[in-house]
Amino acid sequence: MTQSTSQSLAELRAAFGELVAPLRETAIEAGRLVQHLGARLDTLSLDIARDVGAVSRDAQAFAGAARDQATTLVRATPRAAKLAQVGAGLLARHRWMRLVTAARGDLALRDVDHRELARRTTAAAAQLRGGIAKLGQLASCRPDLVGPIWASELAALQDGVPAVDAAAIRARIEHELGRPLDAVFATFDDTPLAAASLAQVHAATLLDGTPVAVKVQVPGIEDVIEADIAALRTIAGALGDVPGIDLATLADELARALATELDYAAEAAALERFARAGSAVTSPLPIAHASSARVLTMTRIDGERLITALDAMPAELRDRVLGELVAEVAAQVLVRGQVHADPHPGNFLVTPDGKLALLDFGCTLELAPAERAAYARLVLAIAGANHDAAARELASLGFVCDAPAQLVAVTASLVGAMRPGTAVSELDWEAAFAEQIAQARQLGGLVIPRSFVLLGRVLATVAGLLAKYRPQIHIYPLIARHLGDAIG
Repeated sequence: MTQSTSQSLAELRAAFGELVAPLRETAIEAGRLVQHLGARLDTLSLDIARDVGAVSRDAQAFAGAARDQATTLVRATPRAAKLAQVGAGLLARHRWMRLVTAARGDLALRDVDHRELARRTTAAAAQLRGGIAKLGQLASCRPDLVGPIWASELAALQDGVPAVDAAAIRARIEHELGRPLDAVFATFDDTPLAAASLAQVHAATLLDGTPVAVKVQVPGIEDVIEADIAALRTIAGALGDVPGIDLATLADELARALATELDYAAEAAALERFARAGSAVTSPLPIAHASSARVLTMTRIDGERLITALDAMPAELRDRVLGELVAEVAAQVLVRGQVHADPHPGNFLVTPDGKLALLDFGCTLELAPAERAAYARLVLAIAGANHDAAARELASLGFVCDAPAQLVAVTASLVGAMRPGTAVSELDWEAAFAEQIAQARQLGGLVIPRSFVLLGRVLATVAGLLAKYRPQIHIYPLIARHLGDAIG
């Protein structure tokens, strides 16, 4: 083992020592409080003791995995140390809040406590950028998993990441395009339209007066992503099997998606393909002579963010827009096979004439005709309560589970809103989400196909919007003709 590798592993072990230390301190504080509060805190103190032991064991497992993957982690170690340090502080704060809550005689944290923790986490993720901020963006689209308070606070990561200095952005553009900025753009606004975890977008005009949006990769983000991916793979290897979660597939697919988002040439090609497919949804067009692998110049689309627009719309118009969104996603999945796989609401606009516009094609999913047909047959099997056919389609798609009947039940719960005659507005979304989570946790030996890691994000985001606004629509008629087209 080289000296640099040994030093990196030592830093990694020290980082996880810092992670365990705050929990140990919290456990000591718990003991002091127990002396004054008696039996009421016995359960909590035992819970904390278990947590300390679990974190210690995880740290040891992580260190073991690090030894096995030393070369990969050498570059990631400083980043891993920073993640561990930030995580330790947040976890210690959470534990302290639980102790104070128990001292008051309450059984759970108050909404104000959750909001404080969510804000601290959001601020930390915004500063860390990279894969951590990206995961926060994904969580903000899943209020069913993280709760509405956390989802609303994490939503700031969609474009609330601190902006990079304008001079650094201008320098990156000139370096990438090989020309001075004023040789490409007549105007360039130093204040970004949006700043996110991997890039920021600036308004500009071309020399011929065409209004454009310039997406610029954050300088140095490539190394940050590489470190995050290395840490993610190592954590997945250290934790091993977790019931209901295929960590290896999740790690691989998230790593692939993050790496893909750094390739703007691929994103430009995806924009071109989407435009040629003839979607009713508006999307930008790339400007080749003002783009590179790390700078993407596109035609600019004006409009309001989807959530802002939906909140201000009369109910009838809102129902129409959400119906169009459902139909568009169905067409992507079942007919065209090019799925926009980063569907957080910040990537949707409503134009002044009430049309949907779709932005940011850095993460797309390509579905082969056989996959599209299998997903269509799966929906039809669930709609017809044909559980044997549903099990066959799940297997053909690559889903594996120790109890196939349980997997079919979870799938039926997930696509229940697509059954004929089901009105979106009449569904008990909260109960449905709770049931899905409870069922998913019981699955053993689950293996998820690569395509569903991203497709699940898309469906979950749409479901979250439908649950929030409860439009007066039926999903099945919106997707029925696409089901037939997919099967052929």
